[in-house]
Amino acid sequence: MQAALAVYGPDRSGLWDDGDVALGCRLKRLLPEDRLDRQPATSADGRFVLVADVRLDNRPELAAELGISAGRLAAMADSALLLAAWEAWGEAGINRLYGDFAFAVWDGRARRLSLVRDFPGMRPLFLHQGRGWIGFASMAKGLHALPDVPVAADLETLCHYLLVMPRAGTNSFFTGIQRVEPGHITVVEADGAVRSTPWWRPPGKLPEPADPRELVETFRATFDRAVADRLRAVGPAASTLSAGLDSSAVTATAAELLAPSGRRLTAYTHVPLPGVPLEQNPARFGDEGPLARLLASRHPNIDHVEVDAADRHIGDDLDRRFYYAEAPALNLCNTLWISEITRQAAMRGQTVLLVGTAGNKTISADGLERLNALLYRGRLIAWAREAVALMRAGDIGIKGLGFWSLRPLITGALEERLSSLFGRRNLSLRDYSPLRPDRLERFLEDRPPEARGDNRVVGRNALDRVHQTLLVFPQQEAVTLSRKGMLASHGVDHRDPTADRRLIELSLALPDSLLLRNGQKKWLYHQVFADRVPPEIRLNRRKGLTGADWAERLLRAQAGLQGELDRGAACANARDLLDLDVLTTLPASLPDPATARGPVMHTYRLRMLRGLSAAHFLRRVDGGNL
Repeated sequence: MQAALAVYGPDRSGLWDDGDVALGCRLKRLLPEDRLDRQPATSADGRFVLVADVRLDNRPELAAELGISAGRLAAMADSALLLAAWEAWGEAGINRLYGDFAFAVWDGRARRLSLVRDFPGMRPLFLHQGRGWIGFASMAKGLHALPDVPVAADLETLCHYLLVMPRAGTNSFFTGIQRVEPGHITVVEADGAVRSTPWWRPPGKLPEPADPRELVETFRATFDRAVADRLRAVGPAASTLSAGLDSSAVTATAAELLAPSGRRLTAYTHVPLPGVPLEQNPARFGDEGPLARLLASRHPNIDHVEVDAADRHIGDDLDRRFYYAEAPALNLCNTLWISEITRQAAMRGQTVLLVGTAGNKTISADGLERLNALLYRGRLIAWAREAVALMRAGDIGIKGLGFWSLRPLITGALEERLSSLFGRRNLSLRDYSPLRPDRLERFLEDRPPEARGDNRVVGRNALDRVHQTLLVFPQQEAVTLSRKGMLASHGVDHRDPTADRRLIELSLALPDSLLLRNGQKKWLYHQVFADRVPPEIRLNRRKGLTGADWAERLLRAQAGLQGELDRGAACANARDLLDLDVLTTLPASLPDPATARGPVMHTYRLRMLRGLSAAHFLRRVDGGNL
């Protein structure tokens, strides 16, 4: 197992063996304190043994609670501090831990193994239950190294993934390998009994403030701490920077935090290929370079790098991704530029890449759910005030106002009829699904009766913003695996301040009035980042369209795409799951980049590329080549 996992931890290995129980560790040094790491870590009395993939972001607070002096803390790796916390509090102390972690603790006295993952699940952890034994590993590759663990794809999990369905349960992409769910602890008792329970629960709502300024400052301080904690590293930091709100906030804040110590930040922006047609969309713009340059120019310590990935082709690193990430990519267009930016960061010696993937749920939520909440609570005057202000600002039309105000009452079937009445058509699973038609119909029929008329990806219950936010994080399992793969292949750790648990909890607890206020959407964002993000970005009603040159890139990769789909058609599991009779014909009929948009994009960028990614994954799994 350790040999199989060496690519994820090349700097140090350790092993503890007590006969019928053994724990191993492969370490990748990412933090200054990692030079002190001596895992597996054993408690002074020998009762507990711990192995961990961990970055603790509240080291000072934990040390204070545990009575550990600053001098002693400076000599402790995060794993040692984690072990001290477990000795003091056991399972009850997990909620005191902030950061990214997946760890295992063996209790020799109770003969109990505890497997724990952070919320929202930034570090992976898997287990396999064999006959009379249990194994666990940070990646499935470690378990597949054991002769008793079969290598086979879980088609049901892959089906849900390809349809972008909410992720729940312990199934992984591999049959017989279970994941520890984000925010859960899985306990294996001496008699072999296994229980999995959530240790994390969403917070309650904060009361409506008489003066919101204190909450604004609290939010700003929480965000700044989230960014600062992710800058703790053994090498220079970088960030991704689009023309969007979230990466702009992350990049600007990181630059401000680094400036006093004279440190620099490299900000990478993906830009389209020069001189090629871009997808035309009145609500989007295809080149995010100019606005990204504007933000970077405000910070003398930002080195701005624009990346067009002109020498890369869609799908050119599928084998590499399979080996390191062990998961199919859902968006091969974005995978191309993310991997290229990571490669360039590694070439410059940068070990941390800050991203803002979760920001639209934690820092830049628009708050439109408040319209329904006000109606539901009978606050008609407040609803009318917000509705009028929104319409005067031009941020919503009468149809949008009705949608957000009455959304929980609109079923999927009714929404389809209303959309047709207004000359619109919602995106349906049938528009982009790469599954065989019989597979898709079976999936639709197996859904609960109340959902069968609803072909949307995830229904929006406008009344319950918390529920909708929490649906997003369990879906990010493949993102976590992708980042683990990037770390192994390039040595660059992707870190997301917008997914900090402290920030998630605060954003979930906030009253809706801080998100939609006096007709201004994203009110909190504008208050917090008014002095950091220029108005050209904050107030821009158009959104950037990353990968707007997708049609041209498909043409350049045409031969490779055709070859990969043809090879996938020879895989039995791929033929069983995917509509390869149609998918294999698509590369020969790629659209003209000058006219490609809308439904054409759904066919090629979504259906074809998702099908291709899944076919490659299944082909490699069936070959047993991990």
